[in-house]
Amino acid sequence: MRKDREAVAREMKTILIVDPESAGQSLGEAMNRHGFTTYVVSEAKDALAIVRNGLPVDLVIMELLLPDMDGLDFLNTMKLEMPALPILVATARGSIETYLQALGLGAIEYINKPVLSKELARIVSTVLERQGPYHMPPQAA
Repeated sequence: MRKDREAVAREMKTILIVDPESAGQSLGEAMNRHGFTTYVVSEAKDALAIVRNGLPVDLVIMELLLPDMDGLDFLNTMKLEMPALPILVATARGSIETYLQALGLGAIEYINKPVLSKELARIVSTVLERQGPYHMPPQAA
């Protein structure tokens, strides 16, 4: 029964991965293999453009070290603009301080890289199952 629920959580779900390193591409490929649709970008501005333009996104996986914006500032901006959108921080350079800050800003999960793709897919499925469907806010006229 668990596999069926995880499969349902993956159905038609889109993940936005924001990671400037090659790990972002690898995460995207791994999530595709596990049945998710992905957008992979390396900069915060590109991620913000995706969600601001109304492209469907059910979950964000982000690195904290971004080339064009502080990761915590990016997380804060995303949560201010789309408070119900679940954001998972996956970072190679985490600390207790950034863990606490990220959770305080609204991150739903915080994991250290590297992470096995099967484990990440399980975490993502659990988060999506727990959150229910995310609906993009209506676009301003």
